[in-house]
Amino acid sequence: MKILFLTQTFNALAQRLFIQLTDAGHEVAIEFDVNDAVTREAVSRIPCLVVHPGVPGDRGPSSLDWAIQEGEREWGVTVLRAEAQMDAGPVFAFRSFPMRSAPKSSLYRREVTEAAAQAVMEAVEKLARGVMPVSVAELGEAARGRARPLMRQADRAIDWTRDDTSTVLRKIHAA
Repeated sequence: MKILFLTQTFNALAQRLFIQLTDAGHEVAIEFDVNDAVTREAVSRIPCLVVHPGVPGDRGPSSLDWAIQEGEREWGVTVLRAEAQMDAGPVFAFRSFPMRSAPKSSLYRREVTEAAAQAVMEAVEKLARGVMPVSVAELGEAARGRARPLMRQADRAIDWTRDDTSTVLRKIHAA
């Protein structure tokens, strides 16, 4: 399969997915997502999958941040079809993982990357077989996510008079 891989950075996750897809025999072209007009044109003609670091139903740019700060015990990665509304498309695949007390960057490099690698391969295989994604509503209890806003610095502010140690650590880890 020919795959156009749009990414803003060629980070560890992007590198892992590139190698895994290439090793599986796919022809992968990397493009940096730096021009909205070019991106819109490219994705309007072909199926476009989004790798979202959140459980099904979760939407927004700070998904992992909120999961850490809110003390989620389990989180995940969802591969969904791009739609007009951010992270709201039907789901091709998802993987869950237990959360550990660690900085966001560590969780992203380990748990998120591993879950994404598995979910992306499943999604690409389904796409190749013509399997259609399912709506979030069809996933039932697995779709426990919700829309979340961009996490701002004020959301991470530590209240030294009210926050206990575990809250302070979660806020630091989410930063």
